[in-house]
Amino acid sequence: MSPVLGNPPHRIEPRWTDLDPVGHVNNSVFLVYAEEARARYMKAILPAAWGHIVVVHNSIDYHSSVEVSDLVDVTSYVESVGTSSFVTINMISVGGGRLCATVRTVQVVLTYDRRASRPWTDDERKALTEAVEARADS
Repeated sequence: MSPVLGNPPHRIEPRWTDLDPVGHVNNSVFLVYAEEARARYMKAILPAAWGHIVVVHNSIDYHSSVEVSDLVDVTSYVESVGTSSFVTINMISVGGGRLCATVRTVQVVLTYDRRASRPWTDDERKALTEAVEARADS
């Protein structure tokens, strides 16, 4: 199955260092989980450009806690594409699909000297658009 079109969840096993004093995965760790899954997903979609993509905004909606004994599944998809930016969504869940957090990330692609953003190439835009359409069809 293609990692782009099939987009299987990325599985993460929480470590004790991920925990807060209450015994739940700390809220900031959700961004780390999302980043790990998103980087793998973007490398599959944009192998030549993924090293030139940077985050410019994150937002998180927390739905339920994650504990050290949970296996975490993080699903990534492209929500929308702009001129030089795009938005990804990461759905973080455990225990047969219990949604724990939704992470929305805006990213831009940089020039090859990494000094400014640049527009998507035609091939990059096509790959991102296909990712959006694949999500809409599923």
